[in-house]
Amino acid sequence: MTIMEPNAPVAGENLALDLEKTTESAAAGMAEPPTEATTQPAEQAADPSAAAAPPAFEELPTMPATAEDAVRQVNGHDTAIEPAAPVAPIPGPVPFPLPRRQASGRYRSRPLGYQLELRVDVDGKRPLRKLSGDYYAISGSTVTYFGSWTVDAVKVTTTSSTITVVGTARTTWSTTFTVAKVTIPRAMIFQPAPPATLRWFTSSGAAGATYVCGWESAAFRTVELEQDCETGVTPFASYDTGSLTSGGAARTLSTAGAYDEAGVQMLDTGGANVINTPAGHQWTNASLHHAMQAHFTRWQERPQYKIWLLHARAHEYGTGLRGIMFDQQGLQRQGCASFYQMISSGSAQDKREQLYVNVHELGHCFNLYHSFHKSYMNPPLPNRPGSLSWMNYPQNYNPGSGAPGGPAAFWAAFPFQFDNLELAHLRHGFRNSVIMGGNPFGTGAALEVTDEYLDRVSDTSGLRLRIAPAQPRSLLGTPTVLEISLIAERTQQVHERDQLHPKFGFVHLAISRPRGDVVAHQPPVRHCVDPELVLSGHDAKLPVSAYIGYDAGVGQIFEDPGTYRIRASYAAPDGTIIVSNTATVRVVAPRTRADEEVGELLLGEQAGMALTLLGSDSPYLAEGTDALETVVAAHAEHPSAVYAQLALGMNAARPFTDVDAAGNVNVRGRDLVRADALLGAAIDSSRGSEGLDDLTVYQAMDYLASSHAAEGDDTTARAMRDDAAQLAESKNEPDSVRRSLEE
Repeated sequence: MTIMEPNAPVAGENLALDLEKTTESAAAGMAEPPTEATTQPAEQAADPSAAAAPPAFEELPTMPATAEDAVRQVNGHDTAIEPAAPVAPIPGPVPFPLPRRQASGRYRSRPLGYQLELRVDVDGKRPLRKLSGDYYAISGSTVTYFGSWTVDAVKVTTTSSTITVVGTARTTWSTTFTVAKVTIPRAMIFQPAPPATLRWFTSSGAAGATYVCGWESAAFRTVELEQDCETGVTPFASYDTGSLTSGGAARTLSTAGAYDEAGVQMLDTGGANVINTPAGHQWTNASLHHAMQAHFTRWQERPQYKIWLLHARAHEYGTGLRGIMFDQQGLQRQGCASFYQMISSGSAQDKREQLYVNVHELGHCFNLYHSFHKSYMNPPLPNRPGSLSWMNYPQNYNPGSGAPGGPAAFWAAFPFQFDNLELAHLRHGFRNSVIMGGNPFGTGAALEVTDEYLDRVSDTSGLRLRIAPAQPRSLLGTPTVLEISLIAERTQQVHERDQLHPKFGFVHLAISRPRGDVVAHQPPVRHCVDPELVLSGHDAKLPVSAYIGYDAGVGQIFEDPGTYRIRASYAAPDGTIIVSNTATVRVVAPRTRADEEVGELLLGEQAGMALTLLGSDSPYLAEGTDALETVVAAHAEHPSAVYAQLALGMNAARPFTDVDAAGNVNVRGRDLVRADALLGAAIDSSRGSEGLDDLTVYQAMDYLASSHAAEGDDTTARAMRDDAAQLAESKNEPDSVRRSLEE
């Protein structure tokens, strides 16, 4: 029998009803005789968002009152079973009513055409009064994900024998059977968990399919967590939330415990491998990206509820970086890292920070945005800088209405939990929006430009945001680099210059493409940092350049000839949103055979990721690295060759940590001879008006100087920095740029 749509009725007897008849006997003797009385709490009955019961619903078959009745019902007998002789009751007081089992949790039907994973959320810890489910199509020995549905508001009716939950669902497929009715027998705490019966209806009351789902778990989702640790790092274990002043009940909380409170079961896979890195080792984005793919033993090219978390010491960015959630084109949100360099003392404050960082980074893997970036979600939601959530930054906390904000106010009130909307996503979000390797991070957040980018009616912030492409007119395949500049007209606190790069999340971009869509740019690697604020004013300019050609969701953005329009927004420390001008990039078709070959090489997916990471030794990006090598070797005179030289040269200038699946570590040292040759060629080609943009040139010169200094060659390092400073002065760069080179 083929079932074309899981909510529609099946021709003939529904297979699920056969199971229903044999499972309803689980309720026998559970409670007093059923009544029609509704014991729904007053606050639930008054909920204006609760869905009304649909008209003309047929009632489910009457539940058998005893085991004998169940046998009689299944066998079609009306009588024939003699009742047993009555047993005299033993008198005695009942000291307290026996507790009931909670109905909330995860249920699963038998694999009959479709298998349903049902989630009921009406009681227990922080009940949200929702239903949701995922359908899996069964064909022979194969199982395929079909679709998901969610009921956002339900009416709950409770009698002495049953709980009935009714509401209208949102679905990922088209169906007229959108009204869900779930009935669950009530059981005492010591009795087996009874099944939940789901029956679908149209809005007019026509009956659809029925599913009887057995109890599976009190958790709404179960996720496997593989944790590995770098040498010298003591991974976080637990924190007593009563150790320091905070909101909520005091309890001992682990990372898994925080997710358990949210209804997500974290299963430790028991890996806990130690990655033996040398003393003073610092991770780079490229090394971390490779380590996840090489060392995550459960990593696969398919969506799965499995995450890799690396407890690491330090990142080359510096002490302000607390964590990274890895993201890339294709299967995303599968791994993250936490950095302990500044939070390893063992103090209560550091343990609290470790708990926060680990829960926060794993939250990104579930597709949760920062509280102050919710407008970039799909569907977009208002930003919530006043949220007391794992996903907020303590330093960004701003409850509004003049109430105190900042870290001290956040920690004093933080109950160590997700907010309700995040909780709804974790428990009831559509499967592909939650599962690791499913939808890209925030996919579809701006199918049209949101209010975040609209012109302001008034703006008294004293801040201006200006963007300009390094090349307003470029050949197809030429990497697109954007200069982002913040101008402060009066003295005030703003983020330091480096943190205006989109990868830090304070600046966002929307790109309108000639094919008609709008891309909310998602950097393939996201940095969660402590905001570094500086006092700036008197028309001070803070510029930064960013390669924006490759996106975590859509891959190569500028892959068609035509006109692209770009707009940016900046979230200032006080919550003000500053919107930029609109910049235009004109991408033109190749004119020569060399243009075609170079464009094709640089537009590859792996090449885009290699350019984003500024090179990598990872065999998982070998195709992209080979493409860059081919550009340098075969097309050294082409204008786009400087970008390949930059990526390959930066990679040579830094160590690369190769971690294999067995945990063996090989750190490839700096190759400064190769770095000098590649970066030197790119820099020399860009001293005038051609080649790399000026800010990227200074970055390359400074990085190469730092690499020489790290190898003890201070003379060369000093000469390179002097060269960079003189070049910046000759081009009349802003003070913020020249100061960063001096530092």
